[in-house]
This record gives sequence, C-alpha cells and structure tokens, in this order.
Amino acid sequence: MQLSTISQRFLAFTLAMVLCAGSQATGQAGSLDPTFGTNGIFTATTVRPFAAAVAIQTDGKIVVAGGAVANNNFADTLIRLNPNGTLDTTFGSGGIVTIEPAGGFFALVIQPNGEIVAAGEGPTVNNAIVQVARFKTNGSLDPSFGSGGITTTGAIPFTPFNATGALALQPNGEILVAASNPGVMARFTTSGQLDTTFGTGGVANLTNGGPSLAETAGPCPTRIAVQTSGTILVAAGVYSPTPVALAGIISRYNSNGSLDTTFGAGGQVASVASASALLLQSNGKIVVAGTLTSKIAVPPAINDVGFGIVRYSANGAIDSTFGTGGVAVADFGATFPLSGAFALAIQSNGDLVAGGAAGAQPTGGNTSSFGLARFTSAGVLDTTFGTGGEVTTTFDNAPPAVSFVTGLAIQSDGKIVAVGTSTFDIESSDAYVARYLGQ
Repeated sequence: MQLSTISQRFLAFTLAMVLCAGSQATGQAGSLDPTFGTNGIFTATTVRPFAAAVAIQTDGKIVVAGGAVANNNFADTLIRLNPNGTLDTTFGSGGIVTIEPAGGFFALVIQPNGEIVAAGEGPTVNNAIVQVARFKTNGSLDPSFGSGGITTTGAIPFTPFNATGALALQPNGEILVAASNPGVMARFTTSGQLDTTFGTGGVANLTNGGPSLAETAGPCPTRIAVQTSGTILVAAGVYSPTPVALAGIISRYNSNGSLDTTFGAGGQVASVASASALLLQSNGKIVVAGTLTSKIAVPPAINDVGFGIVRYSANGAIDSTFGTGGVAVADFGATFPLSGAFALAIQSNGDLVAGGAAGAQPTGGNTSSFGLARFTSAGVLDTTFGTGGEVTTTFDNAPPAVSFVTGLAIQSDGKIVAVGTSTFDIESSDAYVARYLGQ
C-alpha cells in the first residue's frame, strides 16, 4: 500500500512537471521559436546580404529574396531554408542562388506549380532596369521563361538607391511588376514576354506613385494585389528602412492597365498611414500598413511615429468598423519613438501582423530593431502577443545598427516568419530570418 501510494504520487508529480515543461516550451505568442535556426534566428552566410521578401512553399520550406555580394559583384539572391531554419542544400549551391551582376531582388512570389518568380534590379548599375527571373524548384533558372530564365526590358527603368518595386501573379499566371523612377507597371506573359494587351506595349503609367524619402526620389510603388474581379491595386508610399509619417496612396487599375475611376475618388484613395504594405482579406476588404504619427508630444519634444493600419471596403471606402474610424495604431513607446511598418500578413483567424522598424533617434544617428505588432480582425492590439501586442528583436550588432523587417509570411501552423536587414553603414549589412510563435 505504501509503495503504491508513493508510486502514484511520483507519477502525478512527473506528469505535472511534463505538462509544465510543455507549457513553457510552447511559449507566449510573439516569442522567438527556439526550434528554428539558432534560438529562433537564421543569419545569412552571404557577403553583405540584405533581405527584401519571403514566401513559404507548400512543403514548409522558406524562400527569401534579396541581394548580396558574389564574386565581387552585387547580385540578385535567393536563399531557401528548411522548416527548421537550416540552409536547404538541395537548392542552388548550398541553399543559395545568385544572379550577377545585379542590384538585388525586391520581391518574389511562388507559382502554384512551385516555381519561384522574383523581380529586382537588372545588370546595369548606372542605367538600371528591372529584371524578372523564374526558377525551377531546385533553384536553376527556367529556360522556358524570357531568355534563359530571365526577362529584362528597358521599358521599366530603375534608378538605384531611390527606387522600389512590387510583384504579383494574376490568376492566369501572368506577372505584374511595378517600379519607381518613373512609376510604371508592366505585365508579362507566362513565358516572360511583355503582354502588349496591357497598357501601351505592355507598360502602363501609374497615376501617382506616392511620396518618397527624398525630393530627388521618384514614385514609390510598394505592393500590388489583384482583386477577384481582376482589377489591380497598387499601394504607393514610403519604403524601408526609415519610418516617415507621410500619407500614402492606393490606386486601382482595370485588367487592361487603364485607371479604374469607379474606385475611391477618380481611381485613388488616400491612406493616413504611409502605404508601405497592402493585402486583401478573403472578404475583399483592403488593408494597408505603414507609418503614422502615433503620439502627439508637448513642444519642443518631437511626436512619436508608430505602426498604422488602415482598412477599406473593396470599393475604396474607409471601413469604420475597424480600429478607430478605420485606423489602428501601435505606438512603441519612449524606447522606440521612431517606428513604422513595412510588411503585413494575415493569420487564419483574421488577425493582422505588421512588421517593420522599432527605432530611436539617439545622438549620432538612428538605431532600430525588428518590430512586430498584432491586431485583431477588429483593429485592436492583441494583448496576447508579445507585450501589449508588440514585439521587438534587437540583434547583437556593433556598432548599433538600423534593423528592420521587410517581409512577413505565416506558416500553416500559425508561426510567423519575418525577414529583414541590419545595416551599420553603406559598406556593411546582415540579413536575418526570424520565426515567432503565433499562439
């Protein structure tokens, strides 16, 4: 009897400890996932890397697009990771693919057949143009696309350092690319040729590229999304890495590239957030993320800027049921008063995750960390995520760096994958992939 009682108590104690350990291993939503990379983070092994976009394959592998230095040239770069955050050595050379010389990819999408389409700056630096490449699932260029897997056209110029771009697939497989300086959008066929039924010879001018970071910079299209009707939305605003509280613009185009004047006011709507990211909900509503003034300070102090999310109906009217009057705000407080969102993703329950920079302005220059915020589908900060709905991740860099999220993706299990870059100066950078628990 005594042995039986002791055994029962021991078993009960062991079970309680296992359950407790399991609870701790699960962690809080917004915590780094310890099963991924090194303590939740993968650090790129390439020279002077930057990360611009991320997509998740149906098998759970993670594809990251950006740039790096290869063979003493700037290069368009893809990296593929296994679901555990290690390089997938079956992809390219040791998990990495480069096209050189080139200025780096700014966007990517994965086709239904698993092939990868990426867009970035083409091979010439002083007179750059946009190029689009398509890769097979093993990382080799698809020779059936464009010329040897790459299509490059002078119809889409691209001015380095003062430019950005966006990429999207249409349901029929055709490829939409937008770029700035000047603000244009082009459509390519599934074989990589300009679709001459779109715009003029395959290219359409954007009505308003939006604000820019410098007076000399041109329009800044940041995201493209295709509605179920076939109409095309283009967000234009501020791009990474520095949060700037300037209004953004969303414009809509018919499937032939002409402006859809039934949308908003004459085909456009304004966004109080800087329109750095855009996505479509399954119910057709339009969500835009960016930077806005999040807290008014007492003079002579400077106002805080933070994450801003704006939601619209499918026809461009503000959705007043979201947040406060259609707008949701995340202020990162006195530690990070210079913050802004550059990426946006939606979870299966409708929660919205925004990622960007959580920054400060110390003497001697800006510094920032990866910043994430999660909002409910009603536009309220989700207090079950991180601290009060917000998460910051600071990397062990010296000297202090400007770190920012540029891409987000949600795994099928709800985990959140964020990619981005830390820059120290014009000659130094690191690229990171961080995975966070979603629940």
